[in-house]
Amino acid sequence: MNRQFLKNSLLTASIIGLASLTSCEPDDVCLPTDAPFVTIEVKYTDSITPLADSVIYYEAFANDTLLIEKGSFTKKSKFNLPIQITNSNSVKYVLKQGNDYRTYQIMGTDTIFTDHIAPIDILYVNYTFDNKYDSKGCGFGIYFKDASITATSDNWIKGIETVNTTIDNATNTNFIIFAEPRSN
Repeated sequence: MNRQFLKNSLLTASIIGLASLTSCEPDDVCLPTDAPFVTIEVKYTDSITPLADSVIYYEAFANDTLLIEKGSFTKKSKFNLPIQITNSNSVKYVLKQGNDYRTYQIMGTDTIFTDHIAPIDILYVNYTFDNKYDSKGCGFGIYFKDASITATSDNWIKGIETVNTTIDNATNTNFIIFAEPRSN
C-alpha cells in the first residue's frame, strides 16, 4: 500500500474523529434531571423555615394500590417523588414523618412501654398528560400538566400551596407542603 495514502487516511480519520467529539451539543445527551418528577418543598407552618431536620418516608402508588416506588429523604427540604401515567390520572403518595419507635420507663417493679407512631398523611397528585419535544438527546417525552394535589388527612401536613402545575423535569418545585414539627 502506498505510504502517502495511509498517512492521508489516518489524518482524515483523525480529523473526522475530532470533529465528531467537538460537535456534541449540550442537548445531545438526555440527563436524569430532564425526566419528570413531582418536586415538593417542605416547610414548617411559619412558611419561612424549611423542614430539613427529619426523615420523610414515602410510598408511591399507581391506581391506588400498585406500588411504584418507596424510599426516604433524610434532612432534605426539597425532594422528588416519582410519577407515571395511570388509568386514573392520579398517583397516591403515603408520606410518613420519621420513624416509629418505642420508649420504656421503669417505675418500681413495673416497666411501661410507649409506642411512638410517626404521623402519616396521604396525598393524591392528579394530572393530565401530553407529549412534547424535549431535545435531540431525549427526543419526544411525556409531561404532566394541570397538576393538582389533595390531602386526605392532616396529621402532620397542615397546608399545601401549588407553585407550578406543569411536571416536566426534576428541578422546578410543583408544590410546597407546610408541616408541623414532629411532636412525639
